[in-house]
Amino acid sequence: MKSSDFGERIKTLRISLGKSQKEFAEFIGIPQPSMSAYENGKNNPTIEVLINIADKCNVSIDWLCGRQSKAALSDLSDIADFLYQLVETNEVGCEIIVHDHIENGLDMEKEGETDDRFRWWTRLTFYGNDRNYKYNGDVCQMIRKVHENISDLMSYTLSNESYESEKEKMIDYYSLPLTKKEYPKLSREERMKKHIEYLKEHGMMNE
Repeated sequence: MKSSDFGERIKTLRISLGKSQKEFAEFIGIPQPSMSAYENGKNNPTIEVLINIADKCNVSIDWLCGRQSKAALSDLSDIADFLYQLVETNEVGCEIIVHDHIENGLDMEKEGETDDRFRWWTRLTFYGNDRNYKYNGDVCQMIRKVHENISDLMSYTLSNESYESEKEKMIDYYSLPLTKKEYPKLSREERMKKHIEYLKEHGMMNE
């Protein structure tokens, strides 16, 4: 790991958390001069410091070190893992819709229908201007770019080499940190109380 790589990452993380250099140093429990040396690329942290930052900021050590996983999706369990990681992310949020009721029990393939009423589908919707999730706009831009690139590839407008180059450029460009949501551990009574509050808040239960 290059000192400059880590310095850029730790600075990006600090800014994303809205902390000054002094505040961030206090947060992770190191002297400010050490923090300054990290950001300026003069020093690399020890593995203990890396683990401490990853734990306290809820980011991966791979991201801190600038190490990107190139593992391909190999089976359906990888997709399940990705979906759980997606919904457990603080900075990105999506609306999930599950449409598993086929109208009148008709089967799309048998009836030859393409209307959504005759199809079983799920949908993930990202709202780019949702202020609760600061990276949603970036996700929408990424999806649009992926759509453009794959359309150009499939229509032979883009060569395989150019497609791979565009993909690499986008992966390098969007190197912002993601943090994982932390769910509180509640007793059964606390969960029941929260559940009732949730139902009332979402209009699913009469007052």
